Amino acid sequence: MKLKLTLIATLLFQSAFAQKNCNELYAQKFTRQQLEQDIDFMKEKIINAHVNPYTEISKSEFEKKYIDIRKSLKNGMTQREFYYLAKPLIVTLNDEHSSMSDFCVTDSIKKSMKVLPLKFKYENDKMILTENYSDSTLNIGDELISLNNIPVNEVLETCAQTIPGAKEERISVAADKFWIMINKYCYFITDDYNLNFKSGLQKTVKSISLEQLKANASKSQPVKNDNFKPVDYKKVNEYAYLTVNTFDDRGTFTLEEWKTKFDSIFTQVKKDNINKLVVDVHNNSGGNSAVGNLLISYFSDKPYHTYQGRWKKSKEYADYLKANNKESPEYNRIKDGGYYPILSLTVAAGNNPLRFNGKTYVIVGKNTFSSAMMFSVMVLDNKLAEVVGEMPEKGHPNHFGELIRFQTPNTKLDFLFGVKEWVRPAGNIQPNRLVPTKIINLKDKTETQIVDQL
Repeated sequence: MKLKLTLIATLLFQSAFAQKNCNELYAQKFTRQQLEQDIDFMKEKIINAHVNPYTEISKSEFEKKYIDIRKSLKNGMTQREFYYLAKPLIVTLNDEHSSMSDFCVTDSIKKSMKVLPLKFKYENDKMILTENYSDSTLNIGDELISLNNIPVNEVLETCAQTIPGAKEERISVAADKFWIMINKYCYFITDDYNLNFKSGLQKTVKSISLEQLKANASKSQPVKNDNFKPVDYKKVNEYAYLTVNTFDDRGTFTLEEWKTKFDSIFTQVKKDNINKLVVDVHNNSGGNSAVGNLLISYFSDKPYHTYQGRWKKSKEYADYLKANNKESPEYNRIKDGGYYPILSLTVAAGNNPLRFNGKTYVIVGKNTFSSAMMFSVMVLDNKLAEVVGEMPEKGHPNHFGELIRFQTPNTKLDFLFGVKEWVRPAGNIQPNRLVPTKIINLKDKTETQIVDQL
């Protein structure tokens, strides 16, 4: 049993947002004029800079939502109260990279904060218990049916309304973050949780402090595994098995160092005289897409088409580029509100004496994300190799990217979203998912067991 401590880290980061000002911001009262200025600012930046703000709701629906929020503003509201009113403007962008920073809490409130000491996962439309850090005896794997006599699906749908990102992923994210969602973002339950499970078990679980949750989690946390390898190669039966767990080119290797790594690995592949290759990216959360493009050159001699898309022109992003010495003359020539086209390019294979020429499989999984997904989608759409494994849990082949950040002038809430829209080589096909050509089970499987399934 292993708690995903990244969720705790996320909470602490959010709670520490502008921490030097949080104690005073928490109790600060804002005038209606200040709040109107902030919601007008948010609307203006979204309309000006977001590449396509009307994918989930129409332009008229967006305008109505904004007007309803504006009408709800009152003198004397706090940052927290404004946060809950304003956040739906970010949520309905349907942008998996969009977000809005958390509202402030005081140091004393943060220290006394109570959470639900359970962890759940949403699988096959069911809320499944995965971790228990309470004093209650519960069955891991049991399905939660209701919470405080409210059907759990109703609870999840309510909580999901506060989560930015792709619409179809919000309920699963709500389940994943349920331990903090239920007391801080929806329903605001901070004492007892009356749980009813499908097994017939009924239990009352009490809230515990965030500090106690961390302490309970650390007791059962396994010894930290420092054996993470960005890239690894081994011979498995008659397969060359290459695992690439990141495409990072900053904290891991530079692009030049990645090339050196791949040169060394594919030199060994030639020595091993193997005619089947596995490229495993099922735990790769991305990095720089250039690393994935480089990797393709080591196993495919076919020309292939890259992603296409469009880039929203705005004064806001032009100013950002200028401030960071990244000005683009072509982009600047576009009229504000227009789009700079990102054309799909045809990439020639080029000469690579180390290129593998046999059968290649690319393994994708639930954790394949961002540029690792783009790599896998280009392989799939261009038929450069056989893509097998499991559908990624988060992210989509067609998505928004290239983020820009703003801060409301009075309530000091950060929000960000994408200015580019990316479309896979195969176009705007549905469903907007990375679907392997062959589904194989990867859970708890070794390289040898994966190869056996191939």
